[in-house]
Amino acid sequence: MWWLLTVFVLLIFISGLVVGNMELAKRREALEQNLGALKKQLKGIQGPLKTQQENDLSNNLPAYLERIAREDLNFMRAGEKVVAFPEKIEEEVDKTEGLLQKIKDKPK
Repeated sequence: MWWLLTVFVLLIFISGLVVGNMELAKRREALEQNLGALKKQLKGIQGPLKTQQENDLSNNLPAYLERIAREDLNFMRAGEKVVAFPEKIEEEVDKTEGLLQKIKDKPK
């Protein structure tokens, strides 16, 4: 009698695994379809950007390289002077201007 109950429980367990596996397969298929659609959208978005970069590169290589060097690598031309203003100094100037304004507005 125990063996019959054991076989019955095993059959229920195996059928549960099969049904769960089928549901996972359906879900995986839906996710793969979504992934394919997203990849197509990404190609559609990247297409115009990629072609513009290719045009920039093929039409005017020196200007493209100079732009990349200036923007990404912070390079400068020979003879150029670069002026940078740190944020801390600007903040101190703002504080000083506020202090001067308070002194000016002070009643005599």
